[in-house]
Amino acid sequence: MYPPRRLAFLAAGGFILLVFLAAYHFTSSGRSSPSPETGNFYSFRHNKHDERQFHLILPATGPNLDFCKLLLSAGILGYPEPIFVGWDGRGVYNGTETHLFKITETLTYLRSLPTSADKDMVLILDAYDIWLQLRPEVLISRYYDVIRKNDARLRDEGILGKDHGGGEVKHSLIFGPDKIFWPQGPGDPAVWAVPQSYLPPNSFGPETDTNMLTVRPRWLNSGTIMGPAKEMREMFSATMDMLSRQYDSGWEFHGSDQYYFAEVWAEQEINRMKLKNDGEVDMPDYGDDVEVIVPQIPEGKKTEYGICLDYEMDLFQTAAAFEFHVLWMRFNGSSPADGNAPPRIDQWTLREDVERSEGPFAASPKDFPDQKPWKDMMLGANSITHSPFGLFHVTGDKTVRDRWWPRMWFHPHGEALMKASKRKQGKSKGPATLAEVDGVRWQQARPDGKTTPMGPGKDGKGGAWRDDGVYIPWKEMCAPFEGDGQGLYVREWKGEL
Repeated sequence: MYPPRRLAFLAAGGFILLVFLAAYHFTSSGRSSPSPETGNFYSFRHNKHDERQFHLILPATGPNLDFCKLLLSAGILGYPEPIFVGWDGRGVYNGTETHLFKITETLTYLRSLPTSADKDMVLILDAYDIWLQLRPEVLISRYYDVIRKNDARLRDEGILGKDHGGGEVKHSLIFGPDKIFWPQGPGDPAVWAVPQSYLPPNSFGPETDTNMLTVRPRWLNSGTIMGPAKEMREMFSATMDMLSRQYDSGWEFHGSDQYYFAEVWAEQEINRMKLKNDGEVDMPDYGDDVEVIVPQIPEGKKTEYGICLDYEMDLFQTAAAFEFHVLWMRFNGSSPADGNAPPRIDQWTLREDVERSEGPFAASPKDFPDQKPWKDMMLGANSITHSPFGLFHVTGDKTVRDRWWPRMWFHPHGEALMKASKRKQGKSKGPATLAEVDGVRWQQARPDGKTTPMGPGKDGKGGAWRDDGVYIPWKEMCAPFEGDGQGLYVREWKGEL
């Protein structure tokens, strides 16, 4: 049993100028991270035209305005209709009382899947503070890119592919990154034992890593998780075991799901550290002010779960301590690049994966007067990596959910765009391809076992599934939040976007 938990240490903040940040040490493409070698150990070759399912899982107890924002963004962009776990407070833990239901009820769903679903893709999102921005094919493609980058570091360390910790040392599960560690204290292994970000050490200027605003994201955020169903199930089982071992009802943050996920990751990284260092653990030097905790991991205990982070926020952009590093802009490259000099903000160009994806108005109504490409849309982007992110996770200041929602590229005409997207999906009589990446066709996962892409919603806006196979139409969840003044979207089509 670990010693009692401490509150997270929060470093002092400071103000950073956006233009100053944009000039620092990133290439014109905005990428600076480990580069996998040709013919690398861990490949993602698939059989051509493989068909797999995509599970969008939302731990949710009921609807509200912010919940409907996520559903709206998913519907517009062509994601699978979500699957709810813990709806109406059902399960071992009541989700209206504790976040622990995210562990138990998601695990119950993952265990219900047949072995034929082991290679399915699973995306688990917090239901009340996330907005999707880019299409599923971009998210899936970037998933593989992030895995390769994390594996490249293991290769450089000489441990990629080794049999250790009860499994093969490689990556398969991606969590979102955080600049702030919580609810652990600085001496907990989930803070000191985890890898440093592979963002360059001067990413945020000369003050990088000296305060909360300039620290490189390095800690686990459990609100966004992506990976294959089999590996996800194994990791959730380990987290459930961690919960059983570590739960202390007297600790203030005993209901934090993030704590238990981070502790599983910490044990993985402690054992990897031992593999690299002939059984030794690199201890941090915090002086006498912080008690450093080293977990006692039983010999032979499985600790390898393939967990890594999306350090460059290609998939998952968190908001906390990123207030000065997130902007909305068009990537239409109005100025040419200046040789090898760091690009100015007006020289940033849109990444190819976004440009190749289906256009923002691919399913739009005929009366839309324009068919703008992605580069002409106002997209949320990270000013450090110069890249638009797959989704935005409103961690920290929750007032951002109201203040920044109108910045999304599809606002305020979300209703028309969602209906158009659902109409396009509904034309398929059998399984419809939501995304095709590297020869794999990704299709809607449905807990009722059927293969059609849409459930029995009657108002053209689709809906979502409970994990027991019951379908909930959009109108039963989100109708109260529609219309002018409600914040979800403007009901009436009012001209050019």
